[in-house]
Amino acid sequence: MSLRRDTHSAFDEIAPSMAGLSERVVQTVLTENSSRHRRKRLMFRVRGPLSLVAVFALIAIVAAGLIGGRVIHDWNLFHNSVPAGDSYQSQVAQLEAVPLRIPTVQSFLDCQSGPYNSVGSYGSGPVYGDGGTASSNDWGLYFHLDAYAETKVAGPILVRALDLYTRQPVIFIGQYAAGPAAVSDTFDGHTYDQHPELLLNTSTSDKRFTSHEFVWPFVDGVPKSWSGSTGWQIDGIGFSEVFLVC
Repeated sequence: MSLRRDTHSAFDEIAPSMAGLSERVVQTVLTENSSRHRRKRLMFRVRGPLSLVAVFALIAIVAAGLIGGRVIHDWNLFHNSVPAGDSYQSQVAQLEAVPLRIPTVQSFLDCQSGPYNSVGSYGSGPVYGDGGTASSNDWGLYFHLDAYAETKVAGPILVRALDLYTRQPVIFIGQYAAGPAAVSDTFDGHTYDQHPELLLNTSTSDKRFTSHEFVWPFVDGVPKSWSGSTGWQIDGIGFSEVFLVC
């Protein structure tokens, strides 16, 4: 037995047993590495869905903001909009504020009827007037007339007329008569208030027996003292026309 072998034998008897230590160290290292890889894989799997969740959350926030803003806008528009009736009355008031441009004539020689359209109706358009039958009573004369339009027009449409010499207003009764009532009169067995304006609208046009786009039959009246000549002004949204009937 050599001195080296004796020394190793003596050391083994003194030192604690290391049996399998190296294998356990290697196994521990491998296990730790495997756990780290699993944690990395787990973090990668979780990190991916979390990023998608963040994107979807951002989209939801933006959509909620847009929808909420639209809802607020519609709510304000609903509560702050002008009612249809008020808008219509405002348009009527604007038309009534248009000054009358009906000329004053000095004699019958100065009065020239027209203008006329191609079929002989009064007016330069888009609204025209046609004559009709007349009836008389103790107050004066009443005429059954027609106003019509060949194309689409926007309402309301205001019609006013004056005697060219006396400057007295022509009055209107029945359907479409508008403006402050002056006096009442009996015509064809019915009592009517006389009004200084005729207010036409496209929702009550009478298209029976005609190919016109809009037709408005109406009744106007003049007192017995009238001169026989009248001037008419028709004002609508975006147009104004004047014609004379001599």
